Amino acid sequence: MLLAKQGDEAAARAAFQRSAATGEAEFAPKSAYELGFLLSKQGDVAGARAAYQQAIDSGHPKVAGPSAYELAAMLDKQGDASGARAAYQTAANSGHADLAPKAAHHLGWLLAKQSDDAGAVAAFRQAAASGHAQIAPKAAFELAYLLNKQGDVTGACAAYRQAVDAGDAETAPKAAFELGEVLDALDDVAGARAAYQGAVDSGHEDMAPKAAFNLGCLLKRHDDVAGARAAYQRAVESGHAHWAPEGAYNLGWLLAELGDVPGARAAFQKAIDSGGSAVAPEAALSLGDLLADHGDLAGARAAYQRAVASGHEKWGPDAAARLEGLAAATVENIVG
Repeated sequence: MLLAKQGDEAAARAAFQRSAATGEAEFAPKSAYELGFLLSKQGDVAGARAAYQQAIDSGHPKVAGPSAYELAAMLDKQGDASGARAAYQTAANSGHADLAPKAAHHLGWLLAKQSDDAGAVAAFRQAAASGHAQIAPKAAFELAYLLNKQGDVTGACAAYRQAVDAGDAETAPKAAFELGEVLDALDDVAGARAAYQGAVDSGHEDMAPKAAFNLGCLLKRHDDVAGARAAYQRAVESGHAHWAPEGAYNLGWLLAELGDVPGARAAFQKAIDSGGSAVAPEAALSLGDLLADHGDLAGARAAYQRAVASGHEKWGPDAAARLEGLAAATVENIVG
């Protein structure tokens, strides 16, 4: 170990090899582990694999699990999926407080990539049940996704709730949002509302505005106009590059339906002014329609021209047709 720290890797390698070859119960497995780590660092995959396997086979409580984990990571990096799978499974079953949950989580990802959903579910379930502060919430989130994909909605909701309740700053808001979508699809309005609100209240830079938008849509569908208005406004105020303009557009329509023309105009304009947002051309068309319906033909013309200038394949031509209609109406009025 000292030689390795001093940078004399050749001497360290020889020393670890001699110690590992003794077969001594305490130090040989530890030396095999250190040898495997050193050889892996040097690019000697075959040598590292043999050394790690020696440490694993020893059953030493302090190095067998870590050796299996390091072996799995090395083989995974080398593209040896079957070898990595076996080694991750060994590490996951080692009982190591830190590495067993991590190995189960990695195993879940590996199996999911191989489309072995049943195996991935088992691995993620093991990691989620570990109680590991960092890994369990992430594993619960992945488990929920797979269970929902398989049609186990009850299991998915339970796993998402586990991830939410863990309170991880990154995973909990994502889980709250996904839980909201699952409950929304089940028409569980109260549950979906609470889940979306949890994601909104998290303040997560992406999930909070996305959840605010979805919450607005949910409440609008169920005739809670005031709640929908507040949720859309929350999305707008987030300044998020995608969800703020989307929220502004929906808010514009809601206010237009309420007869609040100035409010609707301002909301549509916010969506338009977002620039690169996908909803900007549609918002320009909608603003043009709003203004035309209320007699502001100059304003409508400017809005339609903005939509045409966007070059959008649908809203551009629609706006051009509206402009032709305005021109024809103007000529007709003059002639009349």
